[in-house]
Amino acid sequence: LILAMDACYGIHVYGMINDTYCKSEGLRKVPYHYYEPGRDECEEYFLHENAPYGGHRFITEKKVFAKWAKKHAIIFTHPNWTVS
Repeated sequence: LILAMDACYGIHVYGMINDTYCKSEGLRKVPYHYYEPGRDECEEYFLHENAPYGGHRFITEKKVFAKWAKKHAIIFTHPNWTVS
């Protein structure tokens, strides 16, 4: 996204859930990896978010993306994000 913000007038991001999706009602459970059974996407995000070290802070990352979308032409679709 950093490179795209520098090189593009607008960015369309498809298929990325927002930072509140995993706590919302009616969320759809999907596998973290489509090619292997195991934890669903939200379980994996929470596991990484709370890891003492070495985790990928997915939820924090999505919060940062939402802040960037307030200042840059970034549109998130499927699901749509409400950036306020």
